[in-house]
Amino acid sequence: MPEFTTLKPHDPLPDGPAVVLMHRFEEDDPHLLMMELIVIHANQSEETSRLITRDGTPLPLDEARHRAAEAAKEARIGRLFLIDRTEGPREREILAHDGDHSAGMDGLSDTDEEDGVTGSDMRDMSLNEAPRRF
Repeated sequence: MPEFTTLKPHDPLPDGPAVVLMHRFEEDDPHLLMMELIVIHANQSEETSRLITRDGTPLPLDEARHRAAEAAKEARIGRLFLIDRTEGPREREILAHDGDHSAGMDGLSDTDEEDGVTGSDMRDMSLNEAPRRF
């Protein structure tokens, strides 16, 4: 079986041509996980498919790797990547709370201290310069 390059959880997807096997949260139900096969062609177009068993559960990693290798061979693509989008620290916290994406959140903030940007706040009424013509 061809070798897979393992990407870090928050790495961007590679440019094509490449085949990517991605483990991630299900979009429609964040309590569930899914296995996705992404074929990225040289022109950057993508083909995606969900890898599931007959009973609808995500395909086990060994079988998913085999399917990805078959897809790469069929598309004549030699670069294979594996990425687990559920393995970052925030993602592990979400998994520990049964998929609850609000776990551990103190609220939203538009402040980015690293860049020296302070976000808006509804209490900053002096910054609200919109004309009031009713």
